[in-house]
Amino acid sequence: FRLSQVCLVLPVKRKTEVSTRSCNGRTVLIPKTLIMAVFNICLVLLLGLSLVACDDPRIEIIDTNPNIDPISNMVIQEKDSDVQLTCVVENQREGYDVMWSVLGTAPNASSTQVSTATRSHDAFRWAIDQPSTTSWRLRVQNSQVADEGLYTCKVQVTAQNYITSSVRVKIVQVPRISDLDTSSDMTKNFDRDAELKCYATGRPEPVVKWTRMAGELLPDGGTMFQGNILRISRVKSNHAGIYKCTASNSAGMDEREIRLTVLFPPEVSTGTREVYQKIGYVKELVCDIKGYPPATPEQIAWMHEGRSVISKGRIEIRNIPGAANRITSIVTIYGVQSEDFGRYTCSASNDKGSGEVSMSLLESDVATPDRSNTVRSAATWVSFQLTTFLMLLSVCVLHRAHWGR
Repeated sequence: FRLSQVCLVLPVKRKTEVSTRSCNGRTVLIPKTLIMAVFNICLVLLLGLSLVACDDPRIEIIDTNPNIDPISNMVIQEKDSDVQLTCVVENQREGYDVMWSVLGTAPNASSTQVSTATRSHDAFRWAIDQPSTTSWRLRVQNSQVADEGLYTCKVQVTAQNYITSSVRVKIVQVPRISDLDTSSDMTKNFDRDAELKCYATGRPEPVVKWTRMAGELLPDGGTMFQGNILRISRVKSNHAGIYKCTASNSAGMDEREIRLTVLFPPEVSTGTREVYQKIGYVKELVCDIKGYPPATPEQIAWMHEGRSVISKGRIEIRNIPGAANRITSIVTIYGVQSEDFGRYTCSASNDKGSGEVSMSLLESDVATPDRSNTVRSAATWVSFQLTTFLMLLSVCVLHRAHWGR
């Protein structure tokens, strides 16, 4: 017998049977007890489906502050800041509370009860409130590394069963370079070893990198070194300068600049060892001096064939300070004479030592330009000096005339 074959059910008042007529015209007798059993089963199924559809709680963590990171699928917050998690429960059954718990990240950690309904189990760490009748908001206060873990919102369905929603919270810390463990500005003698140290706290553990200002090369020839300690063997003058330590992680970065000063004797150099000029023209002899401490004017000297050169008459000496402890010393000879030719020595000293360089002034058949690429004769210099003298004299005369009235 199949129900699909039944076209019409015609109940007949009998004690134990119901008569029906099938599609082929035959009469079938069905026990009344079977009819009642099928009816009861259908009624139970319909009621059960209705209860499940209407009464089973639904739970979800829908709002977090900060927002859930889309890459790691975690709530990532800086240390010492609050974390806020909101759990929404629909169709909550009467008599069953919404609870929060956390499973820490330590090995063999066990789940810790955070709250029951709106009662916090540790008011110092956790605050719980109910913004609406269906939401329970947990605030992890002043979050620390120990607060990291898997946070679960759960509600009881039966005596043995719960439904849950979970989110993982990660606590990070922006790097902070440690003053006690990091080098400050330092001074080293030439050819001594130096160690620049940089240590930082942070979570995840920061990566420390070293660079030099303005893209200068590090002592090993590279532009970047990774590590807490930058070691420099036998420091040279070109190692002096500012070194930058950068500590970084996914939460941010911190920087520190350390100045390395190198004490070294003067390094004296010149562009060329032989210079030429025609008699009667102006010539400049130049030497560059680099040392630390910088040489003073009294510590810079010029010699010509063993005799001191001083600023007098046709000779002028200028010492011009420059960047990076450099000094340019210039001897200008206005109107070169035959006695000016020969060997010149530029020397400089400081409390770390001394240095010198020699050059020769040789006679030329043609006039040569100076550093500004200008050819100047002695007549030009005499004219300039005379013009300057006349201007000063005019000023003095006008001054006397004004005050003599």
